[in-house]
Amino acid sequence: MVYTDLNTEIDVGSSGHLLEIGNFKALIDCGLHPKYMGLSALPNLSKITPETLDFIAITHTHLDHCGALPVVVRNQNHAHILVSDESSDLLLRMLRNSRAVMARQREEFDIKEYPLFDSSSIDALKPRILSMPFHHEKQFEIDGEKISITFTPSGHIPGASSILFEHKKQKILFSGDISFHSTGILKGAVPPEGKVDTLVVETTRGSYARPEGVSYESEVDRFVESVEHVLLGGGSVLIPSFALGRMQEIVFILQRAKQQKRIPDVPIFASGLGLDIAEYFIKGAKRSNTFSFGKQHMEGVKPFRDKIVPGQDFEKQGIYIFGSGMLVEHTPSYLAASAMIDNRANAIFFVGYADPDTPASRLQQTANGDQFAFKDLFYVGNVNCRVDKFDLTSHADREQTLQFIMEKDPRCVVLTHGSMESREWFMYEIIDRSPNTVVIIPEPSESIEL
Repeated sequence: MVYTDLNTEIDVGSSGHLLEIGNFKALIDCGLHPKYMGLSALPNLSKITPETLDFIAITHTHLDHCGALPVVVRNQNHAHILVSDESSDLLLRMLRNSRAVMARQREEFDIKEYPLFDSSSIDALKPRILSMPFHHEKQFEIDGEKISITFTPSGHIPGASSILFEHKKQKILFSGDISFHSTGILKGAVPPEGKVDTLVVETTRGSYARPEGVSYESEVDRFVESVEHVLLGGGSVLIPSFALGRMQEIVFILQRAKQQKRIPDVPIFASGLGLDIAEYFIKGAKRSNTFSFGKQHMEGVKPFRDKIVPGQDFEKQGIYIFGSGMLVEHTPSYLAASAMIDNRANAIFFVGYADPDTPASRLQQTANGDQFAFKDLFYVGNVNCRVDKFDLTSHADREQTLQFIMEKDPRCVVLTHGSMESREWFMYEIIDRSPNTVVIIPEPSESIEL
């Protein structure tokens, strides 16, 4: 068995894993790097020989895991595209949005290769997608050789999956992005039972230990109490959120808090893709037993259509849930921050992971009263508003992930999708607890015999 990590750097980056086992060749994920644009955002597709893939399996529909799919399939016309039943429609929606964003970026940044694919390429994917129900093993045979593939819910976002490959009594499990705690709308991961031979596992939170006594539930309570404090003080709250999964979860938390009279009944404003995805969730939840989301959760949530002017606070008090979660330049949350940052009554509350190189991370590290530059907007504001972070991540804590690894008792662990610091934390812990386990931190594009 040969494994190749196609991400071009040791970070969360553009997820892509090439697996060669027996006569089979599979690509697990093919994402776009969230920090880069143009061809540099792609994984190293040169490692994949044209027309050799049997399977392209997608763990979930965040673009750092699926965004390069239309590019990959140009040279892989016979590969089965495998995706969880709950993600199949959403996959195409996310790719269409990605193409629209790339079309705008072509004009804004003069990126001549954008968009990387056209609408017809996305449409052509639909008949090739094979939906995989959770916990249902599907067997494939090529030239008399058999392989079984099973998708199980990984709890990260609706439809997110761990993927198990079984070939000649050898079991290889790809964790995908995984979370074990349940939220208001989504059940936690239910991995396949039993031990595996090889585990390819994400390490996103390896460098962060949740403080003792702090849990997802306690962070939700602290978040609601903080929102209440700001609103009672006459301010508004900006919550930068990922459009897929996080925005809908935050809406659920706030709507429940309103019903419980824990926060004032001010308007909730949302923007763009997150509203569209909520409609997909409402439809998808009707046939799912892993997540729930209904029309009642979106009642009173208003689309935001006003013009945003740096330094000019919003006229209406409210809760503003905008993308992106990392406050990336040229996004609604970035623009909203420039408008709200000077008002002492306001708050900007982050609810997820922020890469150190993003404006979200830089703002969190800026002291209250100091200046913060929105360079591309030619605006410098004073950080007078409250800035806080709440650990509502959709990734498992490192201790939970480590326990998961120990329970699977693999002969070999491949540490991926995280910083070097995160991967090394897991490496040392695994070696200490299970000295006979082979632990691998793959170099980008390096092929490893497992």
